[in-house]
Amino acid sequence: MASGEGAAGREGWEAAVRAEVGALGWWDNPDCADHRARFKAFTGQRGDWPQPTLLFWKDLILRVARRLRLCSAPAHLVTSAWFARPGGLTPLCLPQVLEVMRADGDILLKSELIDPSSGSLYQLVRRMSQMAIVSRRPVAQDDILVFKSLVEERAADIVTQLSDSHWTSTCVVTISRFNSFFSDREDAHAALCYLTQSGKARYLVARKQDPVEGVKFALAAAQAPAVSKLDHDTLHLVWAEERLQQQLDVLDRQWEISRRRALASFKSGDKQASYRYVRQSKLFSQSRNRCTPLLERVEEVIGLIASAESSKKVYEAIQIGIQAMKEHNVSIEEVNIHLKEVDELVAAQREVDAAIESVPLHSLDGEDDIEEEFRMLEAELHDEIPHIQVQEPILHVNAEPPDEAVESLTSNLSKIKLGAI
Repeated sequence: MASGEGAAGREGWEAAVRAEVGALGWWDNPDCADHRARFKAFTGQRGDWPQPTLLFWKDLILRVARRLRLCSAPAHLVTSAWFARPGGLTPLCLPQVLEVMRADGDILLKSELIDPSSGSLYQLVRRMSQMAIVSRRPVAQDDILVFKSLVEERAADIVTQLSDSHWTSTCVVTISRFNSFFSDREDAHAALCYLTQSGKARYLVARKQDPVEGVKFALAAAQAPAVSKLDHDTLHLVWAEERLQQQLDVLDRQWEISRRRALASFKSGDKQASYRYVRQSKLFSQSRNRCTPLLERVEEVIGLIASAESSKKVYEAIQIGIQAMKEHNVSIEEVNIHLKEVDELVAAQREVDAAIESVPLHSLDGEDDIEEEFRMLEAELHDEIPHIQVQEPILHVNAEPPDEAVESLTSNLSKIKLGAI
């Protein structure tokens, strides 16, 4: 079933639309002029269409989809269900609005995207066929619309969440973890098709038998790098970690349930049932004790891989720095000297900041207090500094007047011929 279909879906999108158009007084009044103007079909060429109405529907479609946390939706829901009014009244201009959004790149058709889980030969044929197609067919009611901007927003949110728990430049997650960021599997698959086709993510499969699917994200770049052998191994380990964690969660719940049932049976006087539940709780506890070291070992290996990748990045940065120093004839001693000077400047600045913070600031009530402080300061300086008589400079008899000296200096400078250095 497509995203948002069914009774629960109808209640969801009706609430979302109501939340977005709640401040519009004409929405519930079909006899209003604004209501009729926005619900009627466009006529003539695109240049003749009312631009405010077109922008209104484009913005409203994206805002409703964002509120529903959808990155894709069937075209028939958008045109016939999302904005339907009592009596079956629907906006007649929505098919034209979708065509405009498609032409502007705001929406894509899922059928025109390449499924990353398909074979490489099939993907090549699809790319060649897309390049050969000159004219595009119009949007059909059974098409799945992919909202480009919403997919990119969701991808940025995923990268932000992964960056909080990973310090590497890339991150590999299982397909189930990727699906958890979306409303359902169909919505996640549509987003995956766009992200892989645009290079913002990479799809990978860890093994041929019982394949383990995963997605690779770049946490520090716009484009995800190509998939490597290490990525497949990492995906297998991450998948094993998730499976072990799920198993531990199940064992913990079963262990807790067995303990509660044993206690309830003992209180009711059924000792046989109580003994049986006690044995079950012990079995669950033993299984948990065997599973926990395995999970810890897998987590340790994943951590070692991440540390190795970080060490590799640091090593590459050091090599680049050494190469740059060689190209610019900079020695290690010069770098150490400059670093030492920087450390001294930082230390001096810290001392200045500490001294400034340690000086108590006396608040002054107004300008009169400030003037009083200045007068007291001038009086103290006047008492401490001895009076010095300042004599006017005496010109020698043979000395030239200032104006003649300036003219003479200008004349001498004009005679000097300066060549290029």
